[in-house]
Amino acid sequence: MSDPTRRPLNFPTWHIPYLEKYRIYELFHEITRELVIQKPADHVLFMKHILRNAAKSKDVPRILIIKSPRVNCLEVAIEIAKITNQIVISENTLRTCLEKNPDECTPHMIAKCLAYLARTENAYSAGWIMVDCIKTGAEAKALVHLGILPTHVIHLIAPFHPDLSQLIYCNIMSEWPKARRNMIALREVFQSVLKEIHIGKRTLAEVVYECVELSKIRKSVKGIRPRLVLLGPRGCGRKTQATFLQENQNLVHVDFEHLICQAWMSESELGQKLRECKNEVCFHSELLSQVINKRILDEDCLTKGWVLTGFPYTHTDFKFLDSLETPPNRVIFLECDLNVCKERLRHRRVNVITGSVTDIQENPPIDGDDRILMEHPKNNEDLIDAELNFLLSELWISEKILRSHCECCER
Repeated sequence: MSDPTRRPLNFPTWHIPYLEKYRIYELFHEITRELVIQKPADHVLFMKHILRNAAKSKDVPRILIIKSPRVNCLEVAIEIAKITNQIVISENTLRTCLEKNPDECTPHMIAKCLAYLARTENAYSAGWIMVDCIKTGAEAKALVHLGILPTHVIHLIAPFHPDLSQLIYCNIMSEWPKARRNMIALREVFQSVLKEIHIGKRTLAEVVYECVELSKIRKSVKGIRPRLVLLGPRGCGRKTQATFLQENQNLVHVDFEHLICQAWMSESELGQKLRECKNEVCFHSELLSQVINKRILDEDCLTKGWVLTGFPYTHTDFKFLDSLETPPNRVIFLECDLNVCKERLRHRRVNVITGSVTDIQENPPIDGDDRILMEHPKNNEDLIDAELNFLLSELWISEKILRSHCECCER
């Protein structure tokens, strides 16, 4: 009955946003991992304890900094902790806990002590930064075996290090310096969450800032499909960026203008309702959102993710878009000078035969050119001014609402 090859189990689409928003996958993954590793006598009481602390530690980063020669990693960790309020677990902390020099201890003893420090109430709820504690691959493996898994492993690379892509890093030879071998062993253990920061000539504040920004990016247990909305005035390059995302990230480009034309001409019930609205169709947000909902529930959008352009127009549209079964999890505002937008639209022409769009400034007509290029009625200069002024006010209101209610809004 539980064989997934005989009866595949899929979550209903309306469950996906809730599971992603509250990190349900990560929660059950953590409960299962801790149960298997710690093997508590009372598993029910143990799970209650994890759930009690889950709200405090849901988005807490757990950082391990790989030591590099001549780089004061402890100073970097302390400065990060001042911003994030994490607990710094350093070599001195480890020595105090062990009551002897860590170099005299086995990897298992070091890992067991670090596991105890990482599971203290303060470190569990606030997160931790381990620095200068794990020095060998054996110690790293022992730590992972005890269930202490950092969410981020940061390797601070000194400016005098050779490029890590060079062949010198590909094979570990016995005559290499011990520190170099240990560094590469640590990178191999934590390669799935490893991030490199090349220090170069940057200041301490710049390095700390990049570390903090990296710690905000969480890798989920189950991959989250991007559901993007690109907003901005017409002519700012929304469709161009959406095409790049489609080509490079394999996302589905959901072009609202194309969708609404298809729905309008269809013989479906939705198409009939749209035609009944006539010129006032743009004021019926509930119908417009249904057009989008039908498309984003197709198999390709659910499996690949999507990027939407051309919608929404108003904050009412936003509310209906957010109520869909799979609402967007990222909203990106493209900022562009309005004069630049107007200039782009003013030089835009449509091929009346193929429907393709051409910029006559970049690709002017030449003698013998058989293209029939005409200005689209919506690119009339007065209409452009009115549209840009309207969208500017509506997008400002929408952006203000979005930023006050969610964390997925970017510029």
